Amino acid sequence: MEDSNNYINYQSMVTSVATGLKQVSNICTHLSMNAHTESLNQLQEKLTEHIFSVGIMGEFRRGKSTVINALLGQAIVPSDIVPTSATLNYVKWGTEKKGIINFKDGTKKEVAIDELSNYITKITDESEKMAETVEDAVVYYPCPFCQNGVQIIDTPGLNDDERMTAISENVIPTLDAIIMVLVPDSPFSQTEAEFVRNKVMTSDLGRIIFVVNKIDVVDEDDRPRLLNAIKEKIKSSVLQKTIDVYGEDSEEYKATREKIGDIRIYPVSARKALKGKMNNDIRMIADSGYNEFEKALSILLTEERGMLELIQPINQLLSKSNEIVENINTRYNALDIHSVEFEKIQLESIEKIERTREQKKFEIETFKAKGYTLYNELLPNAEKIYSDIESDLKNIVENFNYSSVDFKNDASLNSTLSSISTSIDKTLEEKLAIYCERLNSEIYNQLGSDVKDLDEIFYQINDSIQSVHNSINGKASVNTSLSNIGKTILMDVGSIYATFFLSSGATAIPGLGAMISGFKEHGVKGAVTGGLSGATIGFLSLAAFASIGLVGWPLALATGVVSTFGGKAVTSLIFKGKQTDNTKEINNVKKQLLSAVDSILATMKDTRAIEIWLKQTCDNAYSSVADTIDNEWENTLSSMEAMLTQIKIDIEMNAVNKDQLQKQFKDYIAEIEKTVEEITPIKDKIAAALNSK
Repeated sequence: MEDSNNYINYQSMVTSVATGLKQVSNICTHLSMNAHTESLNQLQEKLTEHIFSVGIMGEFRRGKSTVINALLGQAIVPSDIVPTSATLNYVKWGTEKKGIINFKDGTKKEVAIDELSNYITKITDESEKMAETVEDAVVYYPCPFCQNGVQIIDTPGLNDDERMTAISENVIPTLDAIIMVLVPDSPFSQTEAEFVRNKVMTSDLGRIIFVVNKIDVVDEDDRPRLLNAIKEKIKSSVLQKTIDVYGEDSEEYKATREKIGDIRIYPVSARKALKGKMNNDIRMIADSGYNEFEKALSILLTEERGMLELIQPINQLLSKSNEIVENINTRYNALDIHSVEFEKIQLESIEKIERTREQKKFEIETFKAKGYTLYNELLPNAEKIYSDIESDLKNIVENFNYSSVDFKNDASLNSTLSSISTSIDKTLEEKLAIYCERLNSEIYNQLGSDVKDLDEIFYQINDSIQSVHNSINGKASVNTSLSNIGKTILMDVGSIYATFFLSSGATAIPGLGAMISGFKEHGVKGAVTGGLSGATIGFLSLAAFASIGLVGWPLALATGVVSTFGGKAVTSLIFKGKQTDNTKEINNVKKQLLSAVDSILATMKDTRAIEIWLKQTCDNAYSSVADTIDNEWENTLSSMEAMLTQIKIDIEMNAVNKDQLQKQFKDYIAEIEKTVEEITPIKDKIAAALNSK
């Protein structure tokens, strides 16, 4: 299968790069270059252990479980005509077919595949009760599509608010791709549109594949029209969000408008694909549309996301190879220097390294401080959000279409209040998502600009390091034939910057990473002005921010903000019996709803929720990037110090072991050169593929 070949080719490249990292790391170990050994080992571990996570999302009755089963080629994940998924279910590669149930109390249990429905579904009262005790379930199955680190995540329905809150906070940031399952009879519903608008960043939309399942119920002649209509709805939603975040005159909007035709949407019949795979019916599989869908998913995970994550360790490997060869070459030449003369060089070099280290420390602290400066610059924009949100929410209350039917009895009034509060909730969530993403975009853009300002210290450190090499090589007969790699130390700030954003499956590069995490819901119970009781006002938890660095980039979104208006105490206060003119009752309802809105905003203002989010985001962003760059530079300086120490040892052993040491150094360089020769074509291949996008 073509999709399998894509994975095999990608995995072959991963294996080659991982092998190269290991080989160079082993050389660093022999040379006592401990900092580089640790750095290369970390790169290898991230590369080989990375898991491609594919989340299946959609409303109830979209056939999500069948879509997964069709990918697996077997009916593994339980499915039913009722909403079944009550937990998060992970499907991973395994030679042994089994399920592992992880309970909320920390215990786990191994079960047979056909027993999964007893733990993770809502099919029966017993299974639903059991599912409440389950944290998640992992299904191990020898599925070809799950080879090479791919895991599939089955999620509850998008319209399951409580479960989707957990997904927004914990799962979406870890996903490499999202498959959103739509259906012909309700294409791109309001819930699905709200998910795209509020839970996924504009720059992140490129990792969503839209699948129109159950396409076989639509006449073939009507399918093109249906798909075009769905695509237009998606385009409209995406473009409007881009306008809301960046503005209609922005470069981001222009770029989105030009690329909007690249939306991935595939009509499939998961039922037919599953049946075709189980019966080995190639024609049925082709008719199901799954071949095109699986090919697109494969390309997304390998040629796009996978290659971008592969290019970073390749660049690091090649850069560090240059530096390591430079160190080896210097140690080779130093064998011709007298010990007394070298001690003078060593002393001068260590002093130079210390001066460089002090300058580095100053520049890094200066860079971190820019995060606080940016926070102060953006603070007025953050503070303005409160008034903008207040205006939006109060417009809902003022412009709601009230009628006498709303005041017919307690039930009708409760229904009206519930409808208004739902509208307030959704508007609050949507506006916070837009405003926070807008601020996040400004932070990211300024951060990228400030990183470039580190170029000067970058060149200073390189010059300092190179002068140490020159001071030694100038005292010896430099053997330039030792290496074809080159003599320049390439500590590329841009590569380090990419390292930060690409770590742990998260990225700030448009169209790739999961750059969001949710505000955790926190209930605040109490009376609301005017006697409106029983209100639970969701507000932004101050402890809801994930650290950046190796965890991921957080874009705070309000998720499931609940404002419940109702209860007999409220309706009895407002409802005065049957009236011919309900003006007084309408005004009373408006007054108390507006008071509730004031209470929501007051809670947010009192806790300075948005300001604290902004400060933590700025601080964490700048600190994490600074620490990443600082660590890379420090590794280089520490390696230089270690090299000087080793040279002294080499010189002391010179009389006995000079020839042996020089041969060993030549062998190390030859091995590194061979690794570079093998890795460079992979880099060129990936660069060509990415440049063709």
